Amino acid sequence: MNRTPPYRRLLTAALCLALPLGSVACNSTPEEADLAVGEAAAYLSASEESGDIGADAVVEASAETLTAIATEDVDTATEAPADSTGVCDFSARRQEVLEKYDANQDGKLDRAELRTLEGDLDAQTHPRFARAGLRLRRWAFWGVRWAFDEDGDKALSTEERTALVDAMEARCQRLRQQALEKYDANHDGTLDDAERQAARQAVRTAWEQKRQELLAKYDTNGNGVLELSERAPLREDRLEAARARRQALMARYDTNRDGRLSTEEALPLRQELQRRIIEGHGAK
Repeated sequence: MNRTPPYRRLLTAALCLALPLGSVACNSTPEEADLAVGEAAAYLSASEESGDIGADAVVEASAETLTAIATEDVDTATEAPADSTGVCDFSARRQEVLEKYDANQDGKLDRAELRTLEGDLDAQTHPRFARAGLRLRRWAFWGVRWAFDEDGDKALSTEERTALVDAMEARCQRLRQQALEKYDANHDGTLDDAERQAARQAVRTAWEQKRQELLAKYDTNGNGVLELSERAPLREDRLEAARARRQALMARYDTNRDGRLSTEEALPLRQELQRRIIEGHGAK
């Protein structure tokens, strides 16, 4: 992962202060635009998964956030996944984001276009880069962001954002390689249409198996659909599991037993989460 040396950050800050107001150099540099596009691509990649990426961020979740996480978890488990190849492709996600925000189609994001993308990333509500049929997993990505906020200030520095994007790209490459090993039947290093269809069908089959397990437990009227009244106990069970996980994490990382994680106490957990994200853990 790329890490920006402290002297580089100080130099950048000094240059920005010296530049005249209105200069684009500190607001829409190619590097900043690339980071924003990369973060949006990471958001899309996380949303294409159905696993528990970043789940241990529950250790610092409020009661309201835990409820939102549980609700998103239920939605992900009970609604059919978006039609996709079943193979992670970070470059394609980057290109997808760029094309949607590059209004003047000059192949890059100017200051206004970057501002629009940054605003969507901050709000995370119906951003332009959302693909039709894809449910954006806001709280799953919140967990990823939490893992890379090493100083715990609830905002990602350029260095932390770079680490997040690098990690999600590495994760995607690892998951893509796993898909190739599993579905590349002719061993040519790529997936042809038939092999992509096999990967796509595997994603759908795995989801359907999970859905049937949920129906067996929560579909009390036996109509093959989880209605709102039946989804409520599923959500409560997921919420209780998140609370139990938070309690277990606190018991392990709250070394001074004051009921909260300091920046120093949280750092080992954040770094463990980073490692698991890069290595592809939690993907389904």
